Amino acid sequence: MTRFIGREAELAQLRGLLDRARLVTLTGPGGVGKTRLALRLADELRGSYADGAWHVELSGLRDTETLAHAVASALRLAGRAGGDQLDQLADHLADRHLLLVLDTCEHLVDGCAMLSEVLLRAAPRLSVIATSREPLEVIGEHILPVAPLPAPGEEGGSAALELFADRAAAVLPGYAATEGDRAAIARLCRRLDGIPLAIELAAARLRALSVEQIAERLDDRFRLLGGARASRGRHQTLRATIAWSHDLCTGPERLLWARLSVFPADFDLESAEEVCADPPPDEGAGPSPHAGPRAAAALPAADVLDVLRRLVDKSIVLHTPTGRYRLLGTIREYGLEELDRAGERAALARRHRDHYLALLERHDLGALGPGQAGALARIRLEHANLRAALDHATASGEDGPALRLADRMIYYWISNGLIGEACHWLGKAIARGGPATPDRARATAQCAVYAAMRGDLGEARPLLAAATGVAAEVGDPECAAFVEGCAGLVAVYAGDHRAARERFERALAVHDRVGHREVFTLQFISALAGTHCLDGAFGEAEELCARSLRISDETGDRWCRSYTLWTLGSLHLLRGDLDAARAALRECLEIRRSFGEEMGLAMALDLAAGCAARTGEPERAAVLLGATGRLWRVLRTDMAGPGYALLPATAGDLARRALGRERYEAARARGAALSLDEALAVALGEDGRGPGGLGSPGAPRPAPGAAPLTRREREIAALVAEGLSNREIAERLVIAKRTADSHVEHILAKLGFRSRTQIAAWVSAEDPDGD
Repeated sequence: MTRFIGREAELAQLRGLLDRARLVTLTGPGGVGKTRLALRLADELRGSYADGAWHVELSGLRDTETLAHAVASALRLAGRAGGDQLDQLADHLADRHLLLVLDTCEHLVDGCAMLSEVLLRAAPRLSVIATSREPLEVIGEHILPVAPLPAPGEEGGSAALELFADRAAAVLPGYAATEGDRAAIARLCRRLDGIPLAIELAAARLRALSVEQIAERLDDRFRLLGGARASRGRHQTLRATIAWSHDLCTGPERLLWARLSVFPADFDLESAEEVCADPPPDEGAGPSPHAGPRAAAALPAADVLDVLRRLVDKSIVLHTPTGRYRLLGTIREYGLEELDRAGERAALARRHRDHYLALLERHDLGALGPGQAGALARIRLEHANLRAALDHATASGEDGPALRLADRMIYYWISNGLIGEACHWLGKAIARGGPATPDRARATAQCAVYAAMRGDLGEARPLLAAATGVAAEVGDPECAAFVEGCAGLVAVYAGDHRAARERFERALAVHDRVGHREVFTLQFISALAGTHCLDGAFGEAEELCARSLRISDETGDRWCRSYTLWTLGSLHLLRGDLDAARAALRECLEIRRSFGEEMGLAMALDLAAGCAARTGEPERAAVLLGATGRLWRVLRTDMAGPGYALLPATAGDLARRALGRERYEAARARGAALSLDEALAVALGEDGRGPGGLGSPGAPRPAPGAAPLTRREREIAALVAEGLSNREIAERLVIAKRTADSHVEHILAKLGFRSRTQIAAWVSAEDPDGD
């Protein structure tokens, strides 16, 4: 969000180290710029790694238990179980060429050391940049100390002055230092030991103070510390600067700063208002007594926006391009210390937990309705906050909130394929024992389903028995029906279709009697239809699909509709009605693409491969099977049991016989290299292969009313069609890579396309002779 200044020598050093080492740790005090340096180089080098560069922010984690889950989440992976997540990461990365940035490791240094060592041993083409205040002490680690910026007057000292001037211009547009200011700025930068964060905090004060006034007040702050300047160390210098910024804040600003530190990552205004404003008197968490007499005025919700805006002006809080807010790690640490001194930390953690529980209940993913995609997108923004809320709930010993959170996140985990994380949190929520409640029964039953999905029926069955016992004790028919339906899903994964049908029918009978409808109601109907379909009872399956689609139409549901369409497409495929199968599958894919649900998309692409194999497109089928094979390896789940496995196996057999083994394996390899968007383009016939797939024949056409491309955009579109990456396009045209990125995004938006393959096909159709 701000300009990168200086550090050319450090960038060159880091680049050189990565040429000969696979783990480089950037060390140095807080605020010295380790993260900026790591991310700058990662951005420059990501085109050199076939599988890209990935940033894992660790400052919001509290313990090593969730470390592997955080890395998996950053890599957009799902896992089978909590206990073996690190092994799964190692397996996933084993054959990948990738750069991983582990950011802010110092509070989890032992866990980060173990994780780095395991991953680097397992993945010979993996490189890791870690940022930490201390080394990880792993064999093979190269350490690059990141020093503060040189003082003005020293070699390279102009960077500190340039940084101050740049940040000053951000708070005072048009700011230009006078001759007198320059001397004061130089003295200020020396006083701040060249620490970039400290310089930025000082520059942010120019809105209210002159450079001379800032320098004088900092002199007072350092005199209060006592002792010689050289003995204080960089950490104390930064701490003094943050404390000085804190002292210059008003009472409400200091209070909000402390309370905002409860958020482990970014947050929105509504969350800040609900969590950080003064609570009702019965919650017993008033203004912070440590914040001083100016805080006694308290912090009503109506004032939070104005106070937050002032903290942004002072560079205490960052306002991100997405409209959300966050604290830098060092600023957050200081705020947490203030929260502890005020005795408010436990109360704020409870309010944070309850806020995100209320958010889950308000955006109920289990409800049937037209707002499902929007609700899912909203909740996805809060992944780090949800993890922190679960962490607090399971660690606090309060049984109810932990189970309620876990139960209301069931649909979130399913939609995101987060099997490992689901197992971890559900297991922690039910492990303590406690009274029989519907939430406990549902959480335990769902834990059994996840165990079955990862192929562990030995764990699933006792969990089901426990859930059944809790539901019987609760005595709630709807709760018992949910457990019955989950038992049906476990039976599907076990391949016992008869038992599955019996369970689903009992569950649905209760739902029909009480008129209850939720996402799982339609999932049970769809799964029941699937068991009939696999056993050749196509009439019964079709009636159930029609029933499910009627409910979807009545409620505006789209998520469950996509599952039913998948079942209906499978039914038509098995029955030989290929046109009907393709029509159902196309709608299914479009819905699932809007949700971004990888597990559902993997199933749909397998079905698309089945359609292609039976319509004379064996190469398309093989490409799709290569793409889904990679997806299933990432997701690591036995999605729908042994019956489901027949679908891709049959498609593979047909394609292999038509192509021969060598061509078939080559096509699968091409598919395994595709992104998910590119695989979807292949399935939908948007990949420029000519007629076929699930889409209309011919090359893709621009959306109606699409704006014409400029001459430059046509030039870039032609380079995309040649197969050049954005970085290669930038080098060819001598422009910045970000400029190339923007041009490609504009081209996609103008033409109404979703993938580079569609651009390539369009260019080919526009100029078939390549003139």
